[in-house]
Amino acid sequence: MSESYPKSSRVRKSQTGRGKSQTRRGGQRRRVRQIERQAHAQAREVQLPLDVDALLELSREALSSFAVEVGLKVAQCLLEDEVTQRCGERHERQPDRQETRFGHQRGYLTLAGQKVPVAKPRVRSTCGRGEADLERYRLLQSPDAMPQAALEHLVNGVSTRRYEQVVQLARQGFGVKRSSVSRGFVRASAAEVARLAERRFDGERFAVIFIDAQPYAGEMMVVALGITTTGEKRLLGLRQGATENSAVVTSLLEELRERGVRTDLPTLFVLDGAKALHTAVIRVWGKFAVIQRCQVHKLRNVKAHLADKHHEELAQRLSAAYHETNATQALALLRATVAWLRRISPAAAASLEEGLEETLTVVRLGVPELLRKTLSTTNPIESAFSVAESVTCRVKRWRDGDMRERWCVAGLVDAESRFNRVKGHKHLPQLLTALDRLVAAPTLDAKRKQA
Repeated sequence: MSESYPKSSRVRKSQTGRGKSQTRRGGQRRRVRQIERQAHAQAREVQLPLDVDALLELSREALSSFAVEVGLKVAQCLLEDEVTQRCGERHERQPDRQETRFGHQRGYLTLAGQKVPVAKPRVRSTCGRGEADLERYRLLQSPDAMPQAALEHLVNGVSTRRYEQVVQLARQGFGVKRSSVSRGFVRASAAEVARLAERRFDGERFAVIFIDAQPYAGEMMVVALGITTTGEKRLLGLRQGATENSAVVTSLLEELRERGVRTDLPTLFVLDGAKALHTAVIRVWGKFAVIQRCQVHKLRNVKAHLADKHHEELAQRLSAAYHETNATQALALLRATVAWLRRISPAAAASLEEGLEETLTVVRLGVPELLRKTLSTTNPIESAFSVAESVTCRVKRWRDGDMRERWCVAGLVDAESRFNRVKGHKHLPQLLTALDRLVAAPTLDAKRKQA
C-alpha cells in the first residue's frame, strides 16, 4: 500500500517551490536595477570636451544649429555654474567666502535673434558691498547679439514683417516684432558703416584698385575695391553723393590715403571710363596711377551710338582687339575699327577713340590671359553691387539720408564675406614688375602732361 501525504503537506510543498522561484526572479530584478543604476551613474559622469568660453560662444552665436530650448538650458547651466564657482556648493559651509547666493529674479537672455526669459540667479557680497553682477549673464544678454541676427536675416532676404515667422522662436521668446527687428537692423547696419570707415590698411600693398559708381535709390554710391598682392579682394571704402563728380571721388581716395593705402607705389586702377573717376585718381596718385578702362563699358557706350544691325560686327572687332597679346597689333585693330565707325556713325567713332589706348593697358603690361580677363573689366566690383541691389530691392520707402548708405554697406559686406581670390592671382608678381617698369618709363608722365 502506497504511502500518501496529507493534502495540506502537498500544498505547502508546492508553495515552497513557487516561493523559491519568485525569490530567484526577485534577485535577478534587483541585479538588473543595480546594473541600470551603475550605468546611469556612469552616464552622469560623461562630460562635454568644451571649456566654459567655448560653451558661451556656442550659446551666443551658434545656437541656430541647436534647438533654441536646448540652448536656453545650456545658458541656464552656465549661470548656475558661475554662481557655484563664486559661492561654493549649495549648503556648504565656507566661513571665508566673499559672496553668497541671494535667490533668483526674472531676467532675459539674447538667443538666436530673440529675447528669452530666464530665472537669473543673484549673488550678494558678504562684505556689505551689495549685489554682485554675473559676468556670464552680461555676455549672454549682450545687446549686440540680436541686432546682428536681425542684420543677417534681413540681408538674406527676410523682411521685418516675416521675421517672426522664420526665426526659431523659443516657447516664451519675445522681441521679434517688426519695430524691434527694424531698430536692431538700424543699429547693426550703422555699426557696419562705422567699421568700414575705420578700417586700416597700414602695411598692405594693393596691386589693383577697382572704382565704380552706381545709382542707388536716387543717389550715387562710389565704391573702391582693392586686390592685394596675394589676390584677396578687400572692400576699401564707400562715398555717397548726389552725382558722380570728382569732388566726391577725390574725398574717398584721400580718406583711403589717410587710412593707410599707399599712394606712392604703382597701382593699376580699373575704371568705367567716367571722367570724374579718372581725374580724381590722377589727382591723388599722380604718376603712380596706371589706368585700365573697362572694356565692357567701352563696348556698351559705343553700341549706344549705333543701330542694332551693327552691334554684332562691332562686338567681333573689339573682341579680336582685346584678345590680342601684342599691344601694337591690338591698337592697330582698334584704329581700324574707328575708321570703320566713321563711315557709319561719327559719334560712335568718337566714343571709341576717347580713352582708346587705356582700354589696352593690361595688354601693354603683358598680363597673362587668365589675370587679364579679370582686370580688363569692372566685373568684380559690379558683382558686389549686384549683391547689394538684391538685398535692397525689397525696400519700398527710403527715409533718412543715411538709410541708403547703411543698406548699401550691409549688402557689400555680405558680398565681401563670399569673395574668392581673383582668377590668375599667381601672376600678380608679374603684374607688379610690369607696373614698376611702366611707371618708371618717361613716356607715361609726358603723355599726362600733354593731356
